[in-house]
Amino acid sequence: MRILLVEDDPAVAKILELALGRAGHAPFLVRDYPSARAALARDWDAVVLDLNLPGGAGLDLLRHLRQELGKDTPVVVLSGLKQERNMAQALALGAQAYLTKPFSPGELLKLLERHVAAR
Repeated sequence: MRILLVEDDPAVAKILELALGRAGHAPFLVRDYPSARAALARDWDAVVLDLNLPGGAGLDLLRHLRQELGKDTPVVVLSGLKQERNMAQALALGAQAYLTKPFSPGELLKLLERHVAAR
């Protein structure tokens, strides 16, 4: 799978890249809102999306992907924000799943693979 990783924390980004790479996937990392917005114009099998980003909000990226670009790419939100309203907003905007940090790389892989296979 070609997976867009939108994550500004270097430690979390490294874990994601290693886990996805070891599972045979092709992760592409972007670390800020402007880079993510540009990358969303390309075709991805899935997106892993952080909510707090330099230069903007992850929920705005999700809104852009669904409403402006009209894409149904599976999105798993991976965030340190544990408030129910953030989870509810992400799911209402079309995210397939919402994981909070710290997270299990294995659980993330299973979610991504399940949602991509369901497309």
